Amino acid sequence: MKLGKIIDLSQEIYQGMPVYPGHLKTVIFTHATHDETERQIGTGFSYQTSGILLCDHGPTHLDAVSHLSRDPAAEPIDQLALSKCITPAICIDVSDVPRKSQFGADKIKSELQRWNLRIEKGDTVLFYTAHWDRYYGQLEYMTDHPGLTRDGTEFIIDQGAVNFGIDCTSPDMWYDKNYPCHRVCAERQITHYENLANLKEVVGKRFIFVGVPLKIRNGTGSPVRALAILQE
Repeated sequence: MKLGKIIDLSQEIYQGMPVYPGHLKTVIFTHATHDETERQIGTGFSYQTSGILLCDHGPTHLDAVSHLSRDPAAEPIDQLALSKCITPAICIDVSDVPRKSQFGADKIKSELQRWNLRIEKGDTVLFYTAHWDRYYGQLEYMTDHPGLTRDGTEFIIDQGAVNFGIDCTSPDMWYDKNYPCHRVCAERQITHYENLANLKEVVGKRFIFVGVPLKIRNGTGSPVRALAILQE
């Protein structure tokens, strides 16, 4: 089976990378060097390893339902069905939405019409805000992004989306502390990706999305390597 073009939708993981305000900072440290292990082994062979300390919501990642819901039955990340992480997908352009504002169902409907797309049952829906392109590495990246409204979140779920994602730190506008999008996800037991990248390359397209979490026991989320596989 021949695959089409693969596009990396993941952000780089490195010490000092931006994280959502209040989340654990990323720390990467040397655990063992070639010189140290060569002396320990004594045969001329050597290796090096590093340690990583990071938030399960730090880099490009997938939220678990248990991150959002107080329900004891809410799924942790290791129990999330992988069928929700490898799906058909579309990407909607909302890059004209001003930062520190919100967009909802009407904007989504107009963009679907503009690109001749539709949300089908089982889809992942990605939102290209261009916030990563414009502000990554600046303070504005962490707080000044646009956000999805309650009615916008309900609309894509009602249309059949099983997952969605965005190229900023949260699908909720930072300045709306009611967290309407996260609240709908908790109520509807659906989750989403945050801190995606390179979505400009898939705007207006239908493709296969891959974003598989690590199998972290009872995890509230997980870093992922997110990919888009275009159809030839």
